[in-house]
Amino acid sequence: MTAFTYVTKAKPTAEELDHIRGLAAVCNGFEQINLKLNFDMLEKRPGTDTNDFFCYDRGKLVGYGGLHVFHQGEAEATGMVHPDYRGKGIFRHLQWLMEEECRLRKIPELLFIVQRGSKTGKGYMEKVAARYEYSEYWMEREESGEELPKQDGRIQLRASTPDDKEILIQLSMAGFQLEETLAREMFEHMGQDPAQTNYLITHDQNEPIGRISVSRQPKHAFIYGFAVHPDHQRKGYGKEALAKTIALLSDEGFPKMILEVATENSNALSLYESCGFRVKSANDYYRFPLHFKNGMDAADMVP
Repeated sequence: MTAFTYVTKAKPTAEELDHIRGLAAVCNGFEQINLKLNFDMLEKRPGTDTNDFFCYDRGKLVGYGGLHVFHQGEAEATGMVHPDYRGKGIFRHLQWLMEEECRLRKIPELLFIVQRGSKTGKGYMEKVAARYEYSEYWMEREESGEELPKQDGRIQLRASTPDDKEILIQLSMAGFQLEETLAREMFEHMGQDPAQTNYLITHDQNEPIGRISVSRQPKHAFIYGFAVHPDHQRKGYGKEALAKTIALLSDEGFPKMILEVATENSNALSLYESCGFRVKSANDYYRFPLHFKNGMDAADMVP
């Protein structure tokens, strides 16, 4: 029986990142999918917590699992196993390592990200009785000369300053229906991205009515954190704000822009499509609560 070697890391080396990319290419080609592994984030791990879990067979990477923690309530989990090594318990062991790390950090749940076309991923979620929660479309916009919706100057974009922290948090709470504690925690975590810029969407007397964030990467820009206050929705402000953001990034020379949207949010999907974004893939999210050996629910650990 093969004795696999498991390694945990807080910050992958450049060589390890190449190994992850190579394994992803094999897995994607085998199932004709596009795994969401968040390489932009992997390359910028701060190295403060253990988030990456590797399985090797005599020096060859055959399994990988990664955690992304945006707030204390859950850890998003991604992973893969080489097609030739499936059915050997590798991912179950990687999951166990991720569970132990979450327990140490008092994180009560894993939220698995499964690419829509992955039959093995879906089968594994059923095997471990993870609960399906929601799905998101991965959308991309590439420069093609497609005309943007008309911008009539009713709103403006302004890069935020440290003084705008409270405004951004309040807009997140209103726009995404978040609890204050969660909104603050996510703001602090996302603020660690040096490539991030938060913009305020303003109207009339420079009144902030929404927010939108951009992470500028070498080959693309990722748009996220886009919300208009409920009092100002359905007035066309969101479409104009998105069009202005696209124009800004186009002027900066970005050939590709990426975002994600919940599949059930038909209004947002229509908005993004009207601005030239097209669905490229979909990811399904499955929730897996963690438990203590003494039977207590891991949620009891959250301070």
